[in-house]
Amino acid sequence: MTMRAETTESLPAWLELLRVPNLLTVPGDVLAGWLLVAGAQWHPALLAALAASLCCYAFGLVTNDILDFKTDFRERPTRPLPAKRITPIAAVNAAVLLLAAALVLAWLAGRPAMGVGILLFLISALYNSMLKPAPVIGPLTMGLCRGLNLLLGVAASASVFAGQQLPPGGLRWALAAALVLMLYVAGVTTLARREVETGRAGLIGALLRGLLPLQALFCLIANAGWAGWLAAAGLLALWPVSGRLARRFYMS
Repeated sequence: MTMRAETTESLPAWLELLRVPNLLTVPGDVLAGWLLVAGAQWHPALLAALAASLCCYAFGLVTNDILDFKTDFRERPTRPLPAKRITPIAAVNAAVLLLAAALVLAWLAGRPAMGVGILLFLISALYNSMLKPAPVIGPLTMGLCRGLNLLLGVAASASVFAGQQLPPGGLRWALAAALVLMLYVAGVTTLARREVETGRAGLIGALLRGLLPLQALFCLIANAGWAGWLAAAGLLALWPVSGRLARRFYMS
């Protein structure tokens, strides 16, 4: 009976640690980047890039809580690690597994995607370990991670469709979308700096969920026909789902 109770408790704890409502906003970056460059063309490399993105982002979330243990113990004592609902060694093991999975999946998505995946990991690790407290460079670095996440989809499509005729101007649109995404997330990160003291958690969560309609817009402006409309509809469908999950699980 005791073991069953512990197992039941562990699932919500891991979902909270991984900020599951926020995770739903991650695949749209990669999907938008792919559609903007490759249009409606399909290849399994897209699935590999989507999975790599999720694993890399989850790695960043877990390492963030590991490194922020003392701060969370003081400001957010109910978080899974300070509340001892997940042990530090389990969190470290999860981070290692997520990183390994992210790199393998990025490799399966192609050499350019592997390069972007490694860069995304390095910048994420740099942010969590050193740059997070920096007033300006910290939020910009966090924004850069999301911009690179979109470029992961671009890199995956480039590795598959190199030399083929692709929609004109797609790369320029993708770079512009990555810049918009970077600035948006940098702004949200700046607002989230003192969310505990200012009581902005609800606003920050709403802004993070706002990434989904933004990604849907990117998919619609891609020259992808029905694929763009389908992707946009799927992302918009995730919007209320993320909001419902945010009522139970912390987002930022």
